[in-house]
Amino acid sequence: MATTTKPDLSISTTEHPNVGAMREAFAAFSRGDLDAVRASLAPDCVWTNAGSSAIAGTFRGWEQISAMFGKLFELTGGTFAMQIRSILADDSHAVALYDSTSTVGGQTATQRFVLVDEVDSFGKVTAAQALAYDQAASDQHLMGATKS
Repeated sequence: MATTTKPDLSISTTEHPNVGAMREAFAAFSRGDLDAVRASLAPDCVWTNAGSSAIAGTFRGWEQISAMFGKLFELTGGTFAMQIRSILADDSHAVALYDSTSTVGGQTATQRFVLVDEVDSFGKVTAAQALAYDQAASDQHLMGATKS
């Protein structure tokens, strides 16, 4: 009687380096370490936020990107916080699904976002696109117009 070998159904996975880099950039931002965030970006990085809020638009280079981050902190009174739901990456992209919670005008809201990064061969972000699942609600919240 022939013996059959059972196939090895175990899965061995390793995290793509761009997943780890994005996770670290989120952690750096959360702890206010903008030097580490800057180090994750290419010098000519282009960051685009969808929508019509005060932080919507396209920002080129660290000076404009960091000013946009400063505006976000100002709008939210420093209450902006993020929780990563999932990160996917390959050699040229990293995509994060995350929730952000902040208080604006006395109203606290949690919004779900996707951040799509284009990554160069050195692991630096060359372009970032942030999109809210419900862009109108996100814009309304950041404008302080959310009413209960």
